[in-house]
Amino acid sequence: MTSTTTLTTPATMRALIGGKGADWSLEETELPAQLGAVRIQVHAAGLNRADLYALEGTYAANSQGEGPFTAGMEVAGVVETGSLLAPHLPAGTRVMGITAGAFADYALCHPRLVVPIPDRLGFEEAATLPVGLLTEHDALVTQAGFTAGQSVLIVGGTSSVGLIGIQLAKALGAGTVIATTTSDAKRAALLDAGADVTVNTATEDLAAAVLAATDGQGADVTLDHVGGALFAVLPAATAVGGTIMSIGRLAGAATALDLDTVAFRRQKLVGTTFSIRTRAELGEVVAALGEHVLPAVAEGRIAPCLDTVHPVSRAREAARRLRAGDATGKIVLSFADAHTGPAPAPGTVANMFGSIAQIGYVVRDIHASMENFTRVGIGPWFHLKGVRPGDFTYQGKPSDLVMDVAVANSGDIQIELITPVNDAPSMYRDFLAAGNEGVQHIAYWSENYQDLYDRALAAGFTVGQEGRIGGADGRFAYLQTEHHPGTVIEISDAGGSKKFVFDLIRLAAAHWDGTNPVQEIDAGLIGGDPAAMTAMMEAFG
Repeated sequence: MTSTTTLTTPATMRALIGGKGADWSLEETELPAQLGAVRIQVHAAGLNRADLYALEGTYAANSQGEGPFTAGMEVAGVVETGSLLAPHLPAGTRVMGITAGAFADYALCHPRLVVPIPDRLGFEEAATLPVGLLTEHDALVTQAGFTAGQSVLIVGGTSSVGLIGIQLAKALGAGTVIATTTSDAKRAALLDAGADVTVNTATEDLAAAVLAATDGQGADVTLDHVGGALFAVLPAATAVGGTIMSIGRLAGAATALDLDTVAFRRQKLVGTTFSIRTRAELGEVVAALGEHVLPAVAEGRIAPCLDTVHPVSRAREAARRLRAGDATGKIVLSFADAHTGPAPAPGTVANMFGSIAQIGYVVRDIHASMENFTRVGIGPWFHLKGVRPGDFTYQGKPSDLVMDVAVANSGDIQIELITPVNDAPSMYRDFLAAGNEGVQHIAYWSENYQDLYDRALAAGFTVGQEGRIGGADGRFAYLQTEHHPGTVIEISDAGGSKKFVFDLIRLAAAHWDGTNPVQEIDAGLIGGDPAAMTAMMEAFG
């Protein structure tokens, strides 16, 4: 006799709610749900200074609404409900990442903001990493332009983020890494993380110590997590032409800065925060970890720095420890007791778009592409020159795109070839500029376009470009979510005259005898002249 275990999801969950007082309140709330999001069973969540600032009302993430909110931003757990935006993250996948509302038994995550947890790490260890990895890599590499061999100064090195920064700099090939503390007892933690030189700023001259460690040159890149009065010393400790990154302000946001030193040493001073970045911008920050950082974590060259683990019922104790500055590494809240059953099994993810109707290629030579497809029996091709979409916008701004387009069917799937013929901004131009050529989009068509458009935006998609070809029923939008480099989803209105035209193209392919493989047609025909289009089709017999 075989028994089957059925996993059931509770109707409510525990969540730490902020915005109701000086501390979080532990409450029962409804499970979150959003089409397109990944819902995870939260096993562990990292505690960050920003979580305390949010309680005080001095920090609010871009995605945080007004009034009470589910706290937390750093999470590790198991995918319970997958998303069509993330076919590589089916139910049962162990993931870590950033999101709003991490301090709960379940959390919704944007698919681009989570990554799989390396097998070697447990949930509590994984929960120490996302914010530190993202903050330090974005500051060190993306914004400061670090290259292997440079020296790096990390101010506030025993913070959870600073300890990750030390390891990251070493993993990426830093020449000398100097890290600061205000406690001799914590020097060992800096050395264990990989620092070459440690400085106790409570008892030592920071600038003198850094210059001594760098042959009088100063650090090429300084990552500051402290701010306050000590920030005034950083220009003297940073090299000529160096970069100072202002990341955190543990000692306060105000400082007295000698701008002569900054000017004479030709330094760059850059401030950074994640609180006002969009999900698309944060997605780019996460994606940047892929080439070097995540492999270093998987190989153990960047390791978790775990201070203590607290059950959610003792969250206030965890907050007091962070406020007091007693932690060395990341304080983690555990939600594991809510998930003691079997891990979720992969299942079917509902497809909000329907079936793929078109595969779109962006190519440099549209004639050569038509010829190649014709050789394998795909045709006839309808070639439209100088197509100028109406109301076309790229990244929300008008763009005068002109393109050549060719379409043909292979069975029920339409093949589209696109070549931009001017330099107007477009996702097609981006695709080619990145060195790509080939499949740029997969398209879904709907006769109720507005409903599909609204649901896509509600599910967390963002629009990269949109416009119309033909009349009011010719709208289209390209969603800014890549499944492969440069390859995105298009949604298109398939009603009215466009449906009539596309049906005729499919019919022409079904009865094609191989003659007249390419038909040059007036781009205006696609805009809704059924009689002219029918007459043209009759030319194919």
